[in-house]
Amino acid sequence: MNSLEKNQKTSSYAWLVWGILVTIYFLVFFHRLSVGVITEDLVSTFGMSATQLANLGAMYFYAYTAMQIPSGILADSLGPKKTVIIGSLVATIGVMVFSFASSILIAYLGRLLVGLGVSVVFLCLLKIQGNWFPSNKFASMSGLTSFIGSMGGILAQGPLLAMVDLIGWRNSFRSIGFVTLVLAGLVAIFVKNTPSEKGLLEVNLQQNQTIGKKQSILSQLLEVIKNPKIWAPAIAFSGVNGGFLMFTGTFGVPFLTNVYGLDKGTAANFISILLVASGVACILVGKLSDSIGKRKLPMIVLALCAAIGWGILILFKPPVWFLYIFIPLLGAASSIGVICWSVGKEVSNPRLSGMALSIVNVCGFLSAALLPIICGKIIDVSVGQGLSQSIAYLRAFIVPVIAAFIAVGFTLLSKETNCENIYNKTEIEKVVQNRVSTNQM
Repeated sequence: MNSLEKNQKTSSYAWLVWGILVTIYFLVFFHRLSVGVITEDLVSTFGMSATQLANLGAMYFYAYTAMQIPSGILADSLGPKKTVIIGSLVATIGVMVFSFASSILIAYLGRLLVGLGVSVVFLCLLKIQGNWFPSNKFASMSGLTSFIGSMGGILAQGPLLAMVDLIGWRNSFRSIGFVTLVLAGLVAIFVKNTPSEKGLLEVNLQQNQTIGKKQSILSQLLEVIKNPKIWAPAIAFSGVNGGFLMFTGTFGVPFLTNVYGLDKGTAANFISILLVASGVACILVGKLSDSIGKRKLPMIVLALCAAIGWGILILFKPPVWFLYIFIPLLGAASSIGVICWSVGKEVSNPRLSGMALSIVNVCGFLSAALLPIICGKIIDVSVGQGLSQSIAYLRAFIVPVIAAFIAVGFTLLSKETNCENIYNKTEIEKVVQNRVSTNQM
């Protein structure tokens, strides 16, 4: 077999490997957003309050957030293949525990296990992309990955609602658990960590080179955390992502039914449109940022989209037609993660870019865990005070408004990288500045 034939075979097999893993990532978004559609069923089954529903949704994000840094370590030590197989099996167990739950605590445990299992998929998928696809296609592939993930969120809206009506919420989740198990089997059979494991040509040799200097995990983490430039994009992502995932995953459907009087199916369709808008934005924003060679301006614009959209929706409670403006605004804003991940990498030590991505993700998903709990508590307190559900939701949703404006503030503080890594430039500037200061003394 000549080099051309090997290259063609590598390219074909790369799409198979990526296709299996991105299908699992598709289900990651389903699991992430599925609770929002079955809130009435959960209230009927367990008698859950708004706070308990928020806690149920947050269980996923607690585990997901806590596992972001360990996921990178597992992907490097065990390899993406084994890590995803183990994660998928844990997620399958979690789905089954949730579907058979006889109490709220068991339901919490099931969701916690689901979050724990699926938390490893995204970073492993990024590592596989880096191993199997040319480096100059990484951004495009990441945008496509985000888009497909968003489509998984759509499965957790109208289609899940139809499935629940047909076979019940418990059987619906058992079916998804079975599909997750089958996909774990496909990973075991077909997925290879690198082309060389399949006897094919390596695409990016540098991806698999190890760092010459041994460095402990703790010292790596401290180096990233001590870099002040990483916190602006991390908190900006947190401010937008928390509100977006709270709306799409927990309280969006109840908000639309209680505040705007929509039926559950129409409300779920609005969430589906929002997820499509988010997916398309993820593809376009990364390419736009790369083409203009700027990070800060797109980040500011996207944060403003979230602040303006949330601000008008909650502070002025416009007519239902405003939803057709709010949905595109929030969908566009949600793609801010694509820029924040890029900035997080570009202001950090290139050797520790995976750790930098983990830090940005930790902030984004910690917000996604906390915001629904805060809102749920406000809803319960408001209803307990005798306020209507509509007023309770409007009062609670001031939280994502505040978070979005905080995000705007931190985008203004973010460092412009001009789409290149500036870590070494910054270090050189520090050395020069120290020498100048010494000479002046």
